[in-house]
Amino acid sequence: MKLAVVYNPHDPKLLPSAYSWTYRDMFLAVLERFAPVVHVTEPCEAATIEADAILFYDVHSTHEIEIAGIERHPAVKLEYFNDPHQPEQTGVYRGGRKFHKLSAAQRTERARRRGVSRVICPYKSGYEQFIAQHAGDMELAWFPVAPRNRRSNVPLLTDRRPRLLGNGHCWPGESEFRPYEFRRWAFAQPLVTCVPHAIDAGTASGAAYQGWLAQWAGALALCDTYVVPKYLEIPLSGGVCFCQMLAEYREMGFRDGDNCIAVDKDCFSDAVASFLKDPSMYQAVADRGRELSLRYTAARFADWLFDLLSGVVTTK
Repeated sequence: MKLAVVYNPHDPKLLPSAYSWTYRDMFLAVLERFAPVVHVTEPCEAATIEADAILFYDVHSTHEIEIAGIERHPAVKLEYFNDPHQPEQTGVYRGGRKFHKLSAAQRTERARRRGVSRVICPYKSGYEQFIAQHAGDMELAWFPVAPRNRRSNVPLLTDRRPRLLGNGHCWPGESEFRPYEFRRWAFAQPLVTCVPHAIDAGTASGAAYQGWLAQWAGALALCDTYVVPKYLEIPLSGGVCFCQMLAEYREMGFRDGDNCIAVDKDCFSDAVASFLKDPSMYQAVADRGRELSLRYTAARFADWLFDLLSGVVTTK
């Protein structure tokens, strides 16, 4: 199978300078799995693209590339959408490059014009709420955000800081989409050790993030809406994942008390206090969490995509 990948080589999500390497790692894993890959980064004629499948990897729909006749190309076409709630937005990235993000309706219409048959989105609930109404006959292809597994082994909880880490951006949201209300509350609780997010303080990021997480016995993965990268980065690092339980996380196989600890405002203080008395008692939870999270790595995403394009979808 010959895959062509359409992408912007200057996309901040794909650069080594990205604070999160999740989407970069997924991209690189796809290149490795399908090698050799046809790279499409400049305007061209669709007839010049020799491929059985075409993946538009433009996670925030900012890459306005013109490919004449792309809608008539016989290849199977897929497009990756992150942040399905995304409104239309213009601005300037930190490096000075301007961007124009498309809204749910705009990005979906662009995909339909291209002849895309499947939208890959890591958030089922977000897809149903924001994208499905515009999708027409395009189908959802789901795989969660998938960090690369960077360690063959991880330190035991007894060799870590006996603390529960709170680390993550507390973006206040916009309009009716406010995904971090519980996170903001939890980070203010006295038993949580908070370290500012890389965006705010330049702390560990990129390829170093999993190793940095591995210093802590446990960490918080909290989002009111989506299974964001931390839900897998924390167990991959070998720590105990304290999560705000979401339907998709449960669907992935995560169970409270077995391979993670589910928290809400009612049980938060008791759950954290119990953990901090003796984190080593939670080693089995950490081990099972890591074992399960290895099903959802960047390499597994690339395998899933290969199977999808071969006509067999395998997500477990």
